[in-house]
Amino acid sequence: MELTKKELATVAGYTYRRLHDIDRDLPKEKKLFVAGEGGKYDLAIFVQRWVAYNVDCEVEAVDDLDVVKARHEVVKTQKTELEVARMRGQLVDVQDVKRLWGDIANTVMQNLIRLPSKLAPSLKMMDNTEQIAAIIDAEIRGVLNGLADTPLPEYAAEETAEPGDGEEDE
Repeated sequence: MELTKKELATVAGYTYRRLHDIDRDLPKEKKLFVAGEGGKYDLAIFVQRWVAYNVDCEVEAVDDLDVVKARHEVVKTQKTELEVARMRGQLVDVQDVKRLWGDIANTVMQNLIRLPSKLAPSLKMMDNTEQIAAIIDAEIRGVLNGLADTPLPEYAAEETAEPGDGEEDE
């Protein structure tokens, strides 16, 4: 018997979106949805793999206390390593980087948007394409050099201060 993915989700008692997410993370040989003919999916294979998936989840949930403690220690160690890397300046927060690059992109955009109104009066009467190209090139380079010389915003400059500034070592 073959059913659509939504019908299979109904059989499993889950939403299609949830089953899709589960299926996406499974290895190829354990995928829940196995295409049959006519764009539908085999119910028998789905049920077998769905049961196997649920059994595997239950077995993983009943771990030995020592195994759980060992995993916990590994996670704590990884967390400590990340914190140390951050304190050394070897690791930065993704949101901080996004915010900084967003500010940089905004500055570039604003400077480039102003170029046409800045250049139009001086280029209006020119006929020599080499001179026009040279003026445009010089202005674009000026914008980019200005960007390179722009100091970091205060919030980013504070984060790049040397570790230990204002703090006493123990």
